[in-house]
Amino acid sequence: MTSLSRRVTIADVARAAGVAPSTVSRALNGSPNCTPATRERVMRAVAETGFVVNRRGRALAVGRSEAIALLFTDPLAELFADPTYARLCDGIVSRLSDGPNLPMILEAATPTERRRVLEHVGRGAVDAVIVITPYAGSELLDRLAELKVPVVLCGQLEGDPYRGVFSTVYSDDVAGAVLAARALEGVGREEFISIMGPAETPVSADRLRGYRHVLGLRLGEDRVVHTGWDQLSGHRAMREILAHGIGFDAVLAGSDRIAVGVIEALRDAGRDVPGEVSVVGFDDHPLAAQYEPAITTVHQPLREEGERAAELALEMIDGAASRTVVMDMHLVERDTV
Repeated sequence: MTSLSRRVTIADVARAAGVAPSTVSRALNGSPNCTPATRERVMRAVAETGFVVNRRGRALAVGRSEAIALLFTDPLAELFADPTYARLCDGIVSRLSDGPNLPMILEAATPTERRRVLEHVGRGAVDAVIVITPYAGSELLDRLAELKVPVVLCGQLEGDPYRGVFSTVYSDDVAGAVLAARALEGVGREEFISIMGPAETPVSADRLRGYRHVLGLRLGEDRVVHTGWDQLSGHRAMREILAHGIGFDAVLAGSDRIAVGVIEALRDAGRDVPGEVSVVGFDDHPLAAQYEPAITTVHQPLREEGERAAELALEMIDGAASRTVVMDMHLVERDTV
């Protein structure tokens, strides 16, 4: 039995397994030259001796950092406030949990933060980057392309400018928005308004495109309000709409959090949901099912998107070409329509 007064080494594992130290290294590094039986023997010896893999030494041996960046370009507080990001990250972390790759959050909301991220990525601090908030109009994505690091975008950019360079995973927001608009049209609603998140985000543009595919001119610019994605923003936007006397009997909310704010503002004004006004949310966060009335919404498979993003990153690290994965959405019918 190995003494606890010193650190267990590969040589100790080799003696316990009855193999050469080089064989232990091959087994730990997943070499194809190591048979399953030998690898199993080595792993038993690792457990018996209490050997702890030196991640830095292993990374040098395999030529990788064994770290994958989760890149976030919004203010960090939004990462913890918006359940969309939480579910996406949960899927990524879950998929990486059974392997050597360590997920780490990199914040890039300011020019200084973006420069720091690019320095770290440029010197090989991570093997791949999963961009949680892939917004156009920034030099960040172009610089990542120049660094030739594997990159996965969690979301679709208009025109797909990085096809063949980055992998992309997203749910089809246009198709999901079509489902929402048809649900309202199907119950006979005639006057529509939409309260969306920030106008500059690709998600807002895609969801509006889907709504208008069904509603056309019935959802003109004068019937769309852009605000934040949160409940308070939805409440404020609906109060302004009511104050301006705009007629409506249906609300397309850009998120479930916006939908909650909308419903509460309507209640404050004495408007019944769904008796007088129908409301459809988006994303299908637990909030939508728990709220009273339960909110009809478009389900986006966010956790599954995160899992696929991690899988795409691992594929690209191993040399696979970039590719695009599109996830399906579906309508969840509850009490607000």
